Formats: sequence, structure tokens, C-alpha cells
Amino acid sequence: MKEHQVSPGEAKANFKFWFTNASNSEVIIQSANSICQCTVAKLPQQPWPIPPRGHGSLDVSMDLVGKSGQIEKPIYVRTSAGEQILRARVLIPAPSPVGFSARGSDAERMNNLRQAAADRQAVFKNQDCAKCHAQPAKGKSDGRELYAAVCAICHDSAHRAPMVPDLRTLPHPTNETHWRNWISQSRPGSLMPAFAESEGGPLTSAQLDALARYLAESIPTRTVVTARAGEQ
Repeated sequence: MKEHQVSPGEAKANFKFWFTNASNSEVIIQSANSICQCTVAKLPQQPWPIPPRGHGSLDVSMDLVGKSGQIEKPIYVRTSAGEQILRARVLIPAPSPVGFSARGSDAERMNNLRQAAADRQAVFKNQDCAKCHAQPAKGKSDGRELYAAVCAICHDSAHRAPMVPDLRTLPHPTNETHWRNWISQSRPGSLMPAFAESEGGPLTSAQLDALARYLAESIPTRTVVTARAGEQ
């Protein structure tokens, strides 16, 4: 976790994550992606090979325009040795350095929730919202990258709304069919939008398949145990 206290006048926060390859073999950093376009991770080259005992730094910048309060963004670093999650956090005092108050930011969040409750597809119709919730999926075919692009912004957020579940702790069984149906069509009455193109969402059928397959493989299903008659 890297934390940055914003000073008056700052419109962008910069972070530097230092690392060392402690293994005895080369590790290749394949990609580094944030959950929205306001936070950008820069690799000097892609892929980026790190020799044994080699070290370096990953630079991350976060656009602060229109933000206030505490903001935390995960950065998903995909390597040949597995995935690592970095976290960048900023603390923006009120009034914000870009002229927005914390109260205004809260009011904007509440307005977004009201719009989603009235029309769950509103997040794709609003151009500002679509920049984070739809556009990052363009051109992506890998399930892991799709999740980081359009799912993690809500489900992995440290400050997600109470009605947004942690997908890794769902109290019911899941499988690839479950994930595909939920992502494609969602459920009426929830805030979750339908991501299928046929429903007005941004994901193609191939992208839905890749995303559902990734979730089924990466999130273990839960077994629901029911007591039999006569058992306590």
C-alpha cells in the first residue's frame, strides 16, 4: 500500500512501487492495469523481464480532478509467477484542491445510486460513468483483464456500497453458468447492470464466456450444507 497526502493545488498523485525479484529465476511482468482510467500504471516495456535478484520500480499516477476524501485504487500486476495487487491511496482534504467539496462528492454518489436504482443500465448511458464501467473492456479478450477492467471497480473497491457484494464470499454455490447469466442479464431490482451487448451492455458473447470462465476458475464455489430430518 502506498499512501499520498494531497497538497493544495495538486491535480495528480504519483506513486512509485519498488520491488525485487527474490527468486532464482527470471520473472516476466506481463501487464499492470488499474480498475479505471483515472489511475495509470506505466511499464518501461511490455513484457518486462526481471532477472534473478533484479529490482526496479513501477510508476503509477492518479488523476485527482473531481475527487475528494479518501480514494483507494488497486493495480493488478500480472507476472509469470502469478498476480500481485498493489494499492494506491490518496487523502484529499476538503475543500478539494480542484474546487470540489467532499459534500458535493457524496451528493454525486447518492445521485448515481438513485439513477442506477431507476435504470440499472444508466451506468453505460452516462458518458462519464461509461469511461470507467464500459470503455476499459474494449479490445480485451482475457477473463482476468476483463475482470480488472470493468468488475473490480465495484466489487474489489475498499469503499464499495453496502449492496455491492464481495464475489469471493457469496453464500451460495457458483459455476460458470451462474457467472455468465448474472453478468449477461443481471437481476431486475438490483443495481448490477446487464453487461451483454444484447442488453445494452459493453461485452460481446466471447468476452462474457472468458469472464465467466475466469470467475469459475478463480473463485471456489461454496457448498451449502443442509441439516437432514432429525439432526440438530
